[in-house]
Amino acid sequence: MNQIQYSILIAINMKTALNTTNGEIKIKSSILEQAIENNPEAIEIMFKQFIPEEEVIHIVQYLGLRGIWGIGSHSFACLTNRRVADMSVGRFGEVVYQDGYLEFINSSVIYQPSKLGLYFLVATWIFIGLLLSFTAAIVVSSWLSGEISFIISIIIFFIILLLIPYVVKFHYGRVKYGIIFWVKEGVPIYIFSNRKFIKRANMLCRSVTQHRESRINRIQEHLR
Repeated sequence: MNQIQYSILIAINMKTALNTTNGEIKIKSSILEQAIENNPEAIEIMFKQFIPEEEVIHIVQYLGLRGIWGIGSHSFACLTNRRVADMSVGRFGEVVYQDGYLEFINSSVIYQPSKLGLYFLVATWIFIGLLLSFTAAIVVSSWLSGEISFIISIIIFFIILLLIPYVVKFHYGRVKYGIIFWVKEGVPIYIFSNRKFIKRANMLCRSVTQHRESRINRIQEHLR
């Protein structure tokens, strides 16, 4: 596929894959499924709605699921000739995009801590759910039938399980996984990465450093 055919394909897919009806940004499930498989064309389509057309995209990466047991948001990264960008796509239409210009990046950190803290937090939350369910069953059974108290305890435990995604988000809000780029006079660019994709994150970080230096050199030459 030559460059012209590829550009036409991107333009056509942009119209079919992205829906901004009623002011909302929506990504079709078919494109998201391909992007999760680290399909560069699909990931590029997702970022094209935020990045100006004149910018050249050098690298796009899928960096994993921020969550457990299939619950959470998917992390994507993009490097152009001018900026590094991150996109997080979650359930129920959640889309979070952030970027920073290469010349304003001061420093970066790659960090992948142990999963023990996350597993301990989730296990503690489930234990609390079991304890609350058991306590509720004992209290309710004193004035209602055993069947009703059992049903109530099951409902309480089910609610506890439904809240696990928020417990996981609480953990990820306190403990950072992946890459953090500090941007001068701006917000840090945080790009989440699963442990198994840390090599992709490391390659992205090295590429950002290289393109940052090239970007700064071009700006300095232009100002001379």
